[in-house]
Amino acid sequence: MKKFIKYDLYIQIFFMITGVLVAIIKGWNGWIFFYFIVGFPQLVSFLVKIFLKVKISPLFLIYGMVILPVWISIVIILILRTSGIDYQITAIPICIVIAAFFYSPFMALLYVFESHNLYKSLK
Repeated sequence: MKKFIKYDLYIQIFFMITGVLVAIIKGWNGWIFFYFIVGFPQLVSFLVKIFLKVKISPLFLIYGMVILPVWISIVIILILRTSGIDYQITAIPICIVIAAFFYSPFMALLYVFESHNLYKSLK
């Protein structure tokens, strides 16, 4: 478990730097890449940590309560849009995703910070 936490921290830092660089290189349109480059590895890491026996901090719980609805909303939007159902049904999930564009970068930094704190606590 200690090795996973260590490698997870390095992976999170790598994807954070990569996401920022891609966003800067691609310009304004590149920020959408930032969300997926950084967000998907953090989602996987978050889900793995839930099932591991690790110390769960309040910041970790806040991250989960704020970010999981975004991913669920994205899946709902994709399913409803591809099935031909009326677009008005997706209004609430779209609002959640739009709000996430503003707070997700801060939550991503928070998650990397929390991963660092978890790694330090296991040393």
